[in-house]
Amino acid sequence: MNKKRTLILIFIIVFSVLIGMLGGQFLHRYKQLYKVCVSEAGVKVGPGDFFASGTVRAEFAPDSEPFSINEPAEYRIRLKSGLFTYKSTLIIEDTVPPQAEAVAVYCPVDSMVVPEDFVIDIRDATAVELSFTPYPAASAASVAVDALMPGTFFDLDTSVVGRHEIPIFLRDQGGNETVIYATLHLFEIVPLVTVEAGSPPPALSDFVIGAGEAAFISDLSRMDMAVPGEYAIGLAVYGGQYESSLHVIDTVPPLFATQDISGFAIQARQAADFVLWYEDVSPVEFYFLSEPDLAYIGTQELTIVARDAGGNESRETAQLTLRADNEAPVIRGAKDFDAQVGDNVAYMKQVVATDNNPEGLEFYVDQSNVNINAEGAYPVTYIARDASGNETRVAVTLTVHPKLYDIDEIYARADEVLERILNDDMTEREKLWAIYRYNMNNIYFIPDSEKETWERAAHEGLFDKRGDCFVYFATAKVLLERAGIKCEDIEKVVTSRRHYWHLVDLGEGWYHFDTTPRSDHPTIFMWTDEELMEYSAQAGNSHRYDRDIYPRDGRVVN
Repeated sequence: MNKKRTLILIFIIVFSVLIGMLGGQFLHRYKQLYKVCVSEAGVKVGPGDFFASGTVRAEFAPDSEPFSINEPAEYRIRLKSGLFTYKSTLIIEDTVPPQAEAVAVYCPVDSMVVPEDFVIDIRDATAVELSFTPYPAASAASVAVDALMPGTFFDLDTSVVGRHEIPIFLRDQGGNETVIYATLHLFEIVPLVTVEAGSPPPALSDFVIGAGEAAFISDLSRMDMAVPGEYAIGLAVYGGQYESSLHVIDTVPPLFATQDISGFAIQARQAADFVLWYEDVSPVEFYFLSEPDLAYIGTQELTIVARDAGGNESRETAQLTLRADNEAPVIRGAKDFDAQVGDNVAYMKQVVATDNNPEGLEFYVDQSNVNINAEGAYPVTYIARDASGNETRVAVTLTVHPKLYDIDEIYARADEVLERILNDDMTEREKLWAIYRYNMNNIYFIPDSEKETWERAAHEGLFDKRGDCFVYFATAKVLLERAGIKCEDIEKVVTSRRHYWHLVDLGEGWYHFDTTPRSDHPTIFMWTDEELMEYSAQAGNSHRYDRDIYPRDGRVVN
């Protein structure tokens, strides 16, 4: 019994000691607890910060109100230390004004800008608002700034070109304010620049106003300022890219003068035919106000209209006098000729048509009845018709002979000769002289030969090495053509004796070239027409020819 009482007594004593110790611990920590804890925004807050002694081990209770050190406010804090939970109040306050760096802004007039465009590197523990105007509860600094700056700057009027100092107001969640100043550079991009066609390209200052740093992206020097139109112009201003337009207009009508024209009826006329000269910066087209009557014999007055690329028009008058054309064309050089079966026949070679009114002259050959692949005599008709409908026809006969000589064989022998007598170091004149010398030194002259075809004569000259002037002519012909020397065949005006030679062109005009040996030994090599005619007159008209049909594509050098 006494033992049980003793145990109870010991338990009571131990429990009392424990209660006392816990109560003492609670009272000790309670006395060290800050009932209100004030901290600057952005400063880290831990459970131990709520006790005067930094050695108290504590933690935030699960039911403690969450808080943010970056949001000023009062927070109800519950702290657990040991077996006990304590209550405190945390006050986060912001007393430090925000800091930031100002940057310059460059933009066209009437652009939309916001305060954030002017500020970088904002430094503050709490969120910061930016404004162009002071906040309602203006600080002393704000009031002073408001007194210094015009009110339009706070409204940020961006319509005025130039450099402007802009106040930027920063306010944090603690109500702390800072004002910094930034520079706003406003410039104007002219949307459309208009110039008269033919003017020099506009200057950069015509497109950009008020910018200290600007350049063209587009190359105006490559634009044709004489052509009306609208062109996009790229601009670089303060590192940004912008676009304007260049409008080239033409408001000045063309100047021009006319001339009267006389000619044959029916022939087509263009308005530009009556224009002596014109002047305008842009292309000009001419047309008749009323089309002329091309069948009217007599004089009629016409109105010529000039219109430039800008649509500007001017008018002048001119007279057109027409007369009837009753004269038919003349065909020269058409005569009977020969070919071999399968030949490519040059029907128009050395045949020409002339007319008193050459404009609109049609000249063609009707060889529809020719069968070049069969022997026979075939009709060939040359037809010339002028603009008035006058027509001339000349009928000749093409005789197709059996193919006695293979042209490829003739070409092969000619190429062999050229391989021996020419080399790559020779000039064209030296090559021509080598061909002349070959004919003179390698063909034996006989007074007569068969003149059926030039191919047969060339064969005789290259293989048999004998013949008359036609053989010399035909041999020279194939050698010249295979050597790539431009040549034309010439036949003397028909008399009791026939003769043949060439005109050659080395790029200096047409000269006479005749390899046929003569008793007086002339060297007819690159002779002018005057030289040949002088010799011909002394040699019984040996080289009299129809100058109107030679050569076909140029003038013989006199």
